Amino acid sequence: MPAFKHSSPRHGRIFNNHHLKRTTIMKQIMLIAGMAMLMAGCNSGDKDKTKTDSGDTKTVAAADVQLPIPLERPYRNWQIGGTENVVAALNGLKAFIDKDFTAMAASVGDSLAVDFDNYQEKMTRDSAINWMKAGRAMYQQLKVNLYDYVSVVSADKSEEWVTLWYKQVWTDAKGVTDSASIINDIQMKNGKMVRLEEKASRYQVKK
Repeated sequence: MPAFKHSSPRHGRIFNNHHLKRTTIMKQIMLIAGMAMLMAGCNSGDKDKTKTDSGDTKTVAAADVQLPIPLERPYRNWQIGGTENVVAALNGLKAFIDKDFTAMAASVGDSLAVDFDNYQEKMTRDSAINWMKAGRAMYQQLKVNLYDYVSVVSADKSEEWVTLWYKQVWTDAKGVTDSASIINDIQMKNGKMVRLEEKASRYQVKK
């Protein structure tokens, strides 16, 4: 090396000895590091295998899961449905907002079962439309802020549902404005609403 070109033999021996020692130490370090990396790779593989095995265990059908509270009827194995049902359900909601009961009638099946707080009823289409007219007449103004939706269908295709999450703001006949968080679960059949369930939570008045 140029830095030691004019060094004495003693200096050369010291460097060479240090170099040999350093080379030996480096080899030992590299060997240890290599073994560590190999062990880490093996452990990683074991962990991945554990995760895979664990994942496989967790992919048990939902119907076979041991629930702390049992289902009253077999799980339906729900799957994501088509957006056409979402559009149909929202058309019904918009018709109610706009007081367009002709459009509302077109979005309802031959009958409509409703499930509201302290009120459950199954009505013909005509009775359902009259019931909705009376309900809409309670509000001077009505506005909806849609937050989200989901469309699902049971594995056997026997049931299709749409869930809507939204905020409803209204001004009643006396001019009082209020609002509530609404969840609508709407059963669809052949693109028509056949069941309407509503859960409402009015917002707390801030003082």
